[in-house]
Amino acid sequence: MKKLLLILALCIAFACKKKETVAIDDITSYKWPLQSATVSPVLTVDGKSSSNFMTLSGPSSCLNNNYALSFSSNGSYAFTSTGPLCDMISFQNAKWTKNGNEITLNAGFGNTETVNLNGANIIQKYTFEKEGKTYTVTYIFTAKSK
Repeated sequence: MKKLLLILALCIAFACKKKETVAIDDITSYKWPLQSATVSPVLTVDGKSSSNFMTLSGPSSCLNNNYALSFSSNGSYAFTSTGPLCDMISFQNAKWTKNGNEITLNAGFGNTETVNLNGANIIQKYTFEKEGKTYTVTYIFTAKSK
């Protein structure tokens, strides 16, 4: 009986092992597909209310068609999608730099933004106003092997 309790205790100890967070240093070694886009507060579009910005964007939107962020070792980056009309945005002059967990994106149009690398996720926040309300969309991109 004591042996059975010992084996059970060992099994429980190993089963409760904490999940390790993967830290990624070389962001160019991965593709970064969009995993979620959450808007806060809840947004209503065409009578439909949701916090899932991807759903609100519609099935043919860029967000719902393999939307991804990719970084090149030459310092350029791009947002890509296979959705209709999604290839119309040019990222020819887009540059990125990384300092610790902060990635600065310069789209080449005179504006820059900082996104955060958190383990195997890149988190981007976008704020906009609609009908006098301020909304924030949180985009989460997750590293996938190339």
